[in-house]
Amino acid sequence: MTRFLLAGSAGPGGPGGPGGPGGSGGELGLAAAAHRVVAAATWYGWLRRWGLLLSFGLARDPVAEVRACLVVLASDEAAAERLAAGWGLVSGYRVAVLALTGPGEDGR
Repeated sequence: MTRFLLAGSAGPGGPGGPGGPGGSGGELGLAAAAHRVVAAATWYGWLRRWGLLLSFGLARDPVAEVRACLVVLASDEAAAERLAAGWGLVSGYRVAVLALTGPGEDGR
């Protein structure tokens, strides 16, 4: 298994993006916001149960380009891309994927 960094930035329809909450498209309805929170909580819960979520970080500045980062385990880059796509769906973020390796590690 390889560690990957998933970097989430504001995207269209996402938090702070055009059409998203806090963006130029207006406020998200209460029912839609509640659905998004439940979907995200469920998604994060499954990542933790499967042992795939190693760590996370949130931007201190609410208008920062990168809003949140996840460090996840995945078998390969294609699996990490699927996790990124899932996170993008539940969060509204545009998600970039970067493989992580440290000193003396081969990425596994």
